[in-house]
Amino acid sequence: KFGATLKTSRLLLERAKELDLAVVGVSFHVGSGCTDPETFVQAISDARCV
Repeated sequence: KFGATLKTSRLLLERAKELDLAVVGVSFHVGSGCTDPETFVQAISDARCV
C-alpha cells in the first residue's frame, strides 16, 4: 500500500548517497490487523536487506 519495494529502496539509497544525505535507519509496517508471524519474519528479512 505505502512504502517502497526492495528495488526502489536500493535506488533511493543510491540517490541519497549522491546527495550526501545520511540515512539513519529503516522502518516497516505490516498492518495493524496482522496476526501472521510469518509476515513479520518476511518484513524483518526485507528490512535487513536494505
